[in-house]
Amino acid sequence: MKAAIITPDGRFTLADYAAPAPREGCALISVAGAGIGPTDLMRAKGFFGPVTDAYVPGGEGVGTLADGARVYFGHAMAPFGAIAQTTLVPESEVWPVPAGLADDQVIALAISGTGALIPLEEAGIKPGDNVLILGATGPVGQIALQIARIMGAGHVVAAARSADRLAQMVARGWADATAQLGTGDDEAALKAVSNGGYDVVLDVVYGPPAEAAMRATRPGARMMSIGVQAGPTVALSLRDLVFRSHIGVGTGQRPVAERRAAFDRLMAMATGKGLTVDTALFAFDRAADAWAAQGGSPHAKIVITL
Repeated sequence: MKAAIITPDGRFTLADYAAPAPREGCALISVAGAGIGPTDLMRAKGFFGPVTDAYVPGGEGVGTLADGARVYFGHAMAPFGAIAQTTLVPESEVWPVPAGLADDQVIALAISGTGALIPLEEAGIKPGDNVLILGATGPVGQIALQIARIMGAGHVVAAARSADRLAQMVARGWADATAQLGTGDDEAALKAVSNGGYDVVLDVVYGPPAEAAMRATRPGARMMSIGVQAGPTVALSLRDLVFRSHIGVGTGQRPVAERRAAFDRLMAMATGKGLTVDTALFAFDRAADAWAAQGGSPHAKIVITL
């Protein structure tokens, strides 16, 4: 079958690869679209452990079962992944999708959406809260802005490095104000549009922007950190943290029932409340371009069509 391959030295290439055989408790899926994200690149670079054998990358996708049912899937059985004509997935990780929602939107709202939804739910947004989304122009951030609105936030601020993309977040009605990061004093920029201080922060980037964000909160604030694109550590004093909480949130390894329930809530928001996210589609023969685009902060969910 046609597939993308990560070689033991971390290279991305297209090649013929042996198709998976049927296995008890698993489903064979004909892949229609495959999503890639930051964790796919991190795995290829050995962040989660050495790459000792070639494997098919791609952590999620949409396809069809043998009976024609259209499904979303994740957590394929190693060494298989989503960027291939066929993949093998535990039956518990194969979920039905809404008929009216396009493949790219299902993929874009699944892992990225869970990364936004669960932390914001756990933060306990209250009606009228001031909410800051750090890294607001990427897929997780776009989804988080909209979910904060759905949950009743009173003042939603988008923060990121691209002024043009931030302006789009306001134009779409997803954000009330923006703060451009990386142009000088991030703390001052965030405080200037905080409406008196943030109650909830969803932090997709960590590092220095997260430090600045915590200092722009008010007592009782909850900062939920889910990514490390701006750096793996922060330096905060006890004074910065007094009457505030800072929680590192993981979603990908939660029990399947919890992840599926979050997926179902996201699908309901998409079909009932217009939740959406920008995507960038690449044909399979341009999969290497898609892989390179993911490494360049694409401000969209990368989806490879097969």
